[in-house]
Amino acid sequence: MKLRTTFATVLAAAAGVMGMAAAPAMAAAPATTHSAVVKKTPTLSTAFSATSVGYGQWITVNVHLGATATNRTVALYAKNWGNGATYLAASGKVNSAGNLSVRYWESQTRTWWASFSGDAADNATTTKGVAVHVGSVTSGSFSQYYATKSWAGHSVREFHASSVPTLQGTVTPNKTGQDITVTAQVYIGNAWVAANKAQSFALETGSQFGIQFTPSWPKNYEYRTEISYGGDIANGGSNSGWQYWTVTN
Repeated sequence: MKLRTTFATVLAAAAGVMGMAAAPAMAAAPATTHSAVVKKTPTLSTAFSATSVGYGQWITVNVHLGATATNRTVALYAKNWGNGATYLAASGKVNSAGNLSVRYWESQTRTWWASFSGDAADNATTTKGVAVHVGSVTSGSFSQYYATKSWAGHSVREFHASSVPTLQGTVTPNKTGQDITVTAQVYIGNAWVAANKAQSFALETGSQFGIQFTPSWPKNYEYRTEISYGGDIANGGSNSGWQYWTVTN
């Protein structure tokens, strides 16, 4: 530095006047050296037994972690599509093959991803999210019938003309207040045709429905009715399947 050089020059000049020995030369201290640690990013992946399932079905998620220095723990996260909640579904050490298998009961559509927090020699990393879509269940059956007959491979509920055919059921999971659609068909001329215009009704408390058919339906025809739920962001749609019935005397 200039100040150091000036300082040494002054001492040297003073030494000539005062008869002093010149000051020893000053050498710069060697710079401190550091070894940079270069981290690697390990392989991290997820595999799913299915990405589209019915309500109440199980899925298996396999998390695979490649070679790491010390940390062998992974975490599996999920985010609900319905309410947006994010939570830790599972966490644990992978086995000797680098795998952690998690079995989960599905009730709504979620996005899943795995995470590795890293260690002294490995970067933290996270997998891309994978959506597992979950359906719903719509079930329904008739009441108030007096007998059941077999027709064209179907079980047909028989109603007296004076009775009120009632189709009752539920949508699972609970979708109280959301709409269902009722479709009715009649068998005429060797074909199923619309018996009336499809109608929509709101699900009642407990996600239940009860559809009554007035006693004005023509007698001695084969009818079939289906209840459909269109789905929402959390669960896909579903239907009850055709329920067969007829009106007699």
